[in-house]
Amino acid sequence: MTAVRLILAAPIVIGVCMILIGIFLFIRRTRLGIQTTGIIVGTAKYNKKYAKIKMDVEAPIVKYTINGQVYECTADKFLMEGTINYKKGDRINIRVNRKNHRKFQPVQSKDIAEKIFICCGAFTIIAYIIMYIRYF
Repeated sequence: MTAVRLILAAPIVIGVCMILIGIFLFIRRTRLGIQTTGIIVGTAKYNKKYAKIKMDVEAPIVKYTINGQVYECTADKFLMEGTINYKKGDRINIRVNRKNHRKFQPVQSKDIAEKIFICCGAFTIIAYIIMYIRYF
């Protein structure tokens, strides 16, 4: 009988874990740096080698202000050329490192991963409850 209860509890445990992962990702995304808006002043490009394949990668050079001080830096994260179009003069949302204001990354995620984890976890729990009520 305890084995059956363990098996029946599995969807609840999985659902709760998925919800907790979603909450963790949300907290990590919002607290891991200072969110601000900058203006693209150029693009840094170079060739990088991944697994013996040469690729052109690029990152925006952004001008932004933190605590009244103006910074103009290249993003830490280089992406394959053509993935995102960085146009001079465009505004871009960035996340600046709290300790070193010269390090930043463009904000790409619109909290999609968190929403997927939380919704899937909630769906798993709700589906389990419906099945439990219907069949037991």
